[in-house]
Amino acid sequence: MNASELLKRYAAGERDFEGAQLREAYLTEAILNGANLRRTDLSGANLSGASLKGVNLSEANLSEANLSVANLGGAELNEANLNATDLRKATLIEASLKKANLTSANLREASLMGANLSQACLYQADLHGATLYQAILHWTNLKDADLIGAILQGADMRGADLSRACLIRADVSNAILMVADLRGATVVGANFKATVLTGAILPDGKMHK
Repeated sequence: MNASELLKRYAAGERDFEGAQLREAYLTEAILNGANLRRTDLSGANLSGASLKGVNLSEANLSEANLSVANLGGAELNEANLNATDLRKATLIEASLKKANLTSANLREASLMGANLSQACLYQADLHGATLYQAILHWTNLKDADLIGAILQGADMRGADLSRACLIRADVSNAILMVADLRGATVVGANFKATVLTGAILPDGKMHK
C-alpha cells in the first residue's frame, strides 16, 4: 500500500489499516483521525502536520519518521518504535505511550499533558521545553534526557530513571518522584516545590528520606 491508496481508502470510509507497509510514505498534513494503524511500518515516513487524533499506532514502527507539529491527541502508541523520531511541537495530549521506545526522539516543545509514558524508554530524548503537566511516567527511562525548561508539574514519575538528565529550569513542582533515580542529574534553577521525593536517590547519590 502506498500513501495515495491509504488516503483514498480512508476518504471512502475505511479505517482498518493494521499491518500496512508504508515505509517512507509522504503523508504531510494527512487527516487520518481514528484510523487503526496498529503494527504498521511507517519508518522514515513524513507525517509532519498530520491529524492523527485517536489513532491506534500501538506496536507500529515509526523510527526516524517526521511527526513534527502532528496532532496525536488521545492516540495509542503503546510499545511503538519511535526511535529517533521527530516529534517537535507535536500534540500528544492524553496519548498512551506505555512501553514505547523513544530513544533519541526529538520532543522539543511537544505537548504531552496527561500522557501515559509508563515504562517507556526516553533515553537521550530531547524534551527541551516540552509540557508534561500531570503526565504519567511510572518507571520511565529518562536517562541522559534533555528536560531543560520542561514542565513536569504534577507529573507522576515514581520509579523513573532520571540519572544524568538535564533538568535546568525545569518545573517539577507538585510532581511525585518517589524512589526515582536522580543520580548525576543537573537541577540548576529547577523548581521542586512540594515535590514528593520519598525514597528517591538525589543527584549527589544520597537517598531522600
